[in-house]
Amino acid sequence: MFDFQIADTVINAYVLLLNTSDIVARYTETQLSKLGITYTQYSVLVTLSVCQQPPTLTELSHRLFRTKNSLTTVIDHMERDGLVKRVRDNADRRAIRVMVTEKGAELFETVRSPSRELVYQIMSCYNEEELSRLAELLQRVRRHTVQELARGDGNNLAARPNMLEARSQL
Repeated sequence: MFDFQIADTVINAYVLLLNTSDIVARYTETQLSKLGITYTQYSVLVTLSVCQQPPTLTELSHRLFRTKNSLTTVIDHMERDGLVKRVRDNADRRAIRVMVTEKGAELFETVRSPSRELVYQIMSCYNEEELSRLAELLQRVRRHTVQELARGDGNNLAARPNMLEARSQL
C-alpha cells in the first residue's frame, strides 16, 4: 500500500527546495545587477579565476552546468563588454579557450566582496551546525540527481568531475 503521508512530505520538500532556489536566485540576481553584473556573468568570472588554464567553452559549460549554446550568448556579451576574450589553444589550434581580461578581473575583484556579503546575509538564519547539515543534505540530493540524470543522458553527466563539486570560490 502506498503511503500518501510520506508522498505529501516528499512533494512538499521538493516544491520548497525549488521555490527556495528560485527566490534566492532572484534575490541574488537583483543584488548583483546593482553591481553591474548578472549571476551567470559572475559565475563565469568565478570559474575562470580558479581554472588552472583557460577552459574551452565546452569545459566551461560543463563546470557551470549550462548548455554550450546559452553560455555562448553570455560569453559573446562578456567579450563585447571587454570582460573576457577568446584565444586559440597553442596545442590544438582548433580549440578556443576563454580567458578573463584585466577589465574582467577588476570587475570580479570589485564584486567579490559584496557578493560574499550577500551570501552571508542570505545564510545568516543558520548556525554553523545547521549550515553543515544543510550542505550535507543538498550534496546528497545533487549527487543523486546527477546520477539519475546520467542514466538517461548519452553525455554521461556523472562522469563530469566538476558536476559533483561545490563551488566554494565565491
